[in-house]
Amino acid sequence: MACTLVPVPGTFSDFEAPTGAQVTLVTKDHIGVVLLASATYAGADLVPVRSAVPSIAFTIVAGQKTLKLVAVFSASTAGRGELREQSSLPPETGGGGADSQFLIDLPGKDPFQVIRITGK
Repeated sequence: MACTLVPVPGTFSDFEAPTGAQVTLVTKDHIGVVLLASATYAGADLVPVRSAVPSIAFTIVAGQKTLKLVAVFSASTAGRGELREQSSLPPETGGGGADSQFLIDLPGKDPFQVIRITGK
């Protein structure tokens, strides 16, 4: 797997990645459609105002930063999905979504999620 984010052992939602790396995160639906209504990382808004998107992309910055997400669900509080990182490999080598890794669950009953990412 050629994903950038590496889970920090012993934590639930902490990850490490090389500073300057480009990361693309995508939602995966389980119950209903799951989209991101809001996402901020290192002070930057990643979702256009009055939008909901299935993916976001950003560049890892140095130090520990927080990625804050708010998901919306077509199935309301019964909705369920997950957040995944797309592979950084180019499509011709099997990347670009052909390979991904699970990051966190996205439950309809808890639409606000926080992930800490340390850029090294």
